Amino acid sequence: MDMPIEEKLLQVIKEDDLKAFDSLNATAPCLDFCLGRFPVLSLLYLYKARRILAEYEDSMLRITVYKELREPIEISEKFSKKAGKCLRLYLKETVSPLEMLLILDKTKRLKRVFPMVYSSSAVRARLKSIYSIKYALSVKYEGDGIVIDRRPLSRREKKNAATLCLCIILAVVIIVGVPVTTVSLLPNPVEGEASTFGQIDFASAKEYKLTQDIIVPENFSVQKVNCKINGGGHKITVGKGARFTDFNGEFSNLTLVTQGDVIFTTISETAVLKDVTVNVNADISGSVSSAFVALTNYGTVDNVTVNVKGSISARADQTGTSEELIFGAIVKNNSYKLNAATQTAYSGIIKDCKVNYTDFKLFGEASANASFGGLAGINGGYVQDCTISGEIIADTFDVAGICSENNGYLLRSVNEAALLQTSSDEDWNPVTCGIVLTNAGAVESCENRANISSASDCAQFDVEEGHEVAASASGIAYLNRGTSSTPYIKNCVNKGEVQSSAHFRSVYAAGICLSSSGLIETCRNEGEISAQSANDAGVYVGGITAIANGNVVKSVNSGAVTAVSKGAAYVGGIAARSISQIVYCVSSGNVSVDAREVFAGGILGTSEIATREGIITLVYFGTAKFCISECKLNINSSAGKGFVGGIIGGVTEMGFKNENGVVYYGGGVTDSCFAGEITGDAPYSGGVAGVCGANIYETNSYSSGTETFKNFDNNLYAYSKAFGAAAKADGSFVGVTDKGAAALGADDIRGSDLYKSISDALEESDEE
Repeated sequence: MDMPIEEKLLQVIKEDDLKAFDSLNATAPCLDFCLGRFPVLSLLYLYKARRILAEYEDSMLRITVYKELREPIEISEKFSKKAGKCLRLYLKETVSPLEMLLILDKTKRLKRVFPMVYSSSAVRARLKSIYSIKYALSVKYEGDGIVIDRRPLSRREKKNAATLCLCIILAVVIIVGVPVTTVSLLPNPVEGEASTFGQIDFASAKEYKLTQDIIVPENFSVQKVNCKINGGGHKITVGKGARFTDFNGEFSNLTLVTQGDVIFTTISETAVLKDVTVNVNADISGSVSSAFVALTNYGTVDNVTVNVKGSISARADQTGTSEELIFGAIVKNNSYKLNAATQTAYSGIIKDCKVNYTDFKLFGEASANASFGGLAGINGGYVQDCTISGEIIADTFDVAGICSENNGYLLRSVNEAALLQTSSDEDWNPVTCGIVLTNAGAVESCENRANISSASDCAQFDVEEGHEVAASASGIAYLNRGTSSTPYIKNCVNKGEVQSSAHFRSVYAAGICLSSSGLIETCRNEGEISAQSANDAGVYVGGITAIANGNVVKSVNSGAVTAVSKGAAYVGGIAARSISQIVYCVSSGNVSVDAREVFAGGILGTSEIATREGIITLVYFGTAKFCISECKLNINSSAGKGFVGGIIGGVTEMGFKNENGVVYYGGGVTDSCFAGEITGDAPYSGGVAGVCGANIYETNSYSSGTETFKNFDNNLYAYSKAFGAAAKADGSFVGVTDKGAAALGADDIRGSDLYKSISDALEESDEE
């Protein structure tokens, strides 16, 4: 089978193969291709394809309309690492070449090409946001040009400059002939049992057993650790600033005591840290990503218990920071690598570990872009069967129970630590999650059992155009990024209370994942989910997910869902808003909303439509099929704009012109049951849907390829009517009948074949 065009194109770009690119472009002109969110020119910048850029950059700079193809997950992962906190600007938006250059800190090139490129107001707004998020500096526009605040040297640039100076000094010393004296700080090591630090030859492959506690001197660096140390239950106190750099051996049966400085630079693929306790009394203030145990792990961390108290204060570098600061308790980066010689891949493994937090606090500033993973910062390997407990209190510091970013496998891990973030910084959008902030891999059989809270209490401020400000909280994940099937969140459970609130920004809350463009399958929420906005910004609350851009399958919500706002509220027992499929889902939690304008449903708040222009135009819209809603919905709409459905609150429509006229598309609900109640003040309410587009209601069908599907068909409802109203293009509403639906009592619905078939399918998935 031939490789898909997007995979061929990506491979050529990665290899910067100009000849292959020429050939590909000749057979399938690809200069105006867009791989998901990424135009080809943006990818050339991302992968540093210098030879192809030299030949084609000028012609591609003038392209404004793209043909969209599938987005390979590899691109998403690479871009996520570069974008850091700026990733929040690109849920669906195209990453234009100008924006990619600024994210990559290619400001000189950006200034050169800016006058050659058409830049919309949205692109210009995001450029301002990017530079503000990364460096807390400004971008301005003068005529056809762009003016970018100059930032001072970064830490790395300063280090490189210092290294160059040192090399020059050493060269002078060598030429002049200054004598060099070597001083031995330690006595000669012995083999076997060890009672002092000096008796251990760390660079050897020898085995040692401690006979008493030992101390690693302050600021002492052990470059190579190839030996095995059995602690015999004793303690190693690691002095302030001391570090084991390259760990290739094995530490077991001991306790490590630190003041929060990282102990190991790298745990190699052959190294093992097993049956170890780490006691951390942290007092850290800095502008460098870090962890308490290791910066990078390629080896095995097994049955390690970390006890943490104290604090971390994350500060932006004096120049700002090019990437977000990421902290983890055990490791900053649980990674993988390939041995090119043997073609063997190694993945870091963290298993059966525990982290306990006592009186632990995180302090940040918006320009530091800081996030903390209760176990790991970034996971690219395996994290499994781990538990976090205690409490973490954060101020302008995003926090997740297990890890900040997952690109690997996160399995059977539990968060029991209350995670509470409050920020008064107007430039900060607080995010708090029970398990992971951003998932681009697999999260499976994980559970949150603790309370999750995210709050913004800053005073009123000006919001830049195109830059949404929000406070967000979720039981499992913040972003599940990918396609409708990968990455995925499966078999996960939230039992904790999830709260999100803000004074002057939008508010999001969800039981499982706040915004998902991947798959959510066989997940369950049992906790109360609530969101409250003190102003007229939007509120988005879902028992499973707030924003469903990917499929939600065989998932159940039994937790109460509550929303309060002076503006619009989008609320669903399963999802608040969706452009994808919700299949075999059940919700029984009470839904309560008090807002000016309301879209609320027992399963889905509102079914929306999204399009992507490409070689063919792709249309996405939210549907619910084989779902059961037993919710009690109590809705109050102060402006008289309440659209409430036992299954879906609102269903939007969109018309497309073709040779036969206008064809209307929209979402809908089929083969589903509503056996709950609707009360309160909602003028447009129905047992199936509160409001739907008048045209899709009339035609009640849409086509995909050779198949035709119904928008509304084979539904059962326990209410006075199936639909609240149908909305016309001019904004008026017309009454509708019970198309594709049958009214029954709640008990009769529960005894129906449809209800039983949906329940049986969910029971089968539980048994699996």
